[in-house]
Amino acid sequence: MYAAVLVIQGCEYILPEYSADLKGKYIEIDAGIKAVLAILLGVASLYCDNRLDLIYFALFLVVITVFLRSDFRFVLKNIAAYGVIFVFPCLCGLLLSLLVNKLFPGAAFHSNIVFEGLLLKMVKIFFIWYIGSLYFFTTPFRSIVYMLNKVFSPLNSLGIPVSKYLNIVMCIVNVLTKSVGQFKQDILEQARHIFKNNHLGVKTKFKELSNILANFIANSLQQTDEIQKQAELTCVDNSQYTLRITKNAIVAFLGCIIFLLLFFA
Repeated sequence: MYAAVLVIQGCEYILPEYSADLKGKYIEIDAGIKAVLAILLGVASLYCDNRLDLIYFALFLVVITVFLRSDFRFVLKNIAAYGVIFVFPCLCGLLLSLLVNKLFPGAAFHSNIVFEGLLLKMVKIFFIWYIGSLYFFTTPFRSIVYMLNKVFSPLNSLGIPVSKYLNIVMCIVNVLTKSVGQFKQDILEQARHIFKNNHLGVKTKFKELSNILANFIANSLQQTDEIQKQAELTCVDNSQYTLRITKNAIVAFLGCIIFLLLFFA
């Protein structure tokens, strides 16, 4: 297993390619190989032109989900998130368009909506959404950063500090992860106690809740210093990334290629 070098205060530490929380839980496939397969599948999803293609593609995504040892709660969460972010606004816009056409039947507001075509596009977008989510969910973020640093390393010689930007992004993600954990453990727990307190009025409860959120936002803004400190102490330039071809990677690659050949046959 290859590793990366983390430089902190002049000392070098060897970091494993796969984080401890993901190792053993999901199938370990090289981040670069998995990215190529994800891009191929994302492009292939755009060529789903009928219901049968959608069914075949959806079944293959289910197979991939099982192969990567993900659970179906992940599928349900993605469907729910996609519904909130994409489907709900789309339905609101569709209903608004129908309402306007009903109230103002003039030519200026006339629009022909093909529901089957709209549904087909929404499913395609969901496939791309799901493939991307599955990639980031089953791949350690550090592995993705090291892979991107290797791919875009020629840009560093052209004066574009890609490594520096990736380093900052990695530090921001680390801090945000801690903030989300703090929000779930502390903020939500405090809010739960406030709403369960029957001695407080509704106005007082919302006031206390606003104070908690204000303190959380203030603490989050103060963490910019921590991000800057981590960016100065962490070095991505020395990270060593090599293409790691394993049995799982070969199986995934061959399975994807066979599916694409049958899909476009």
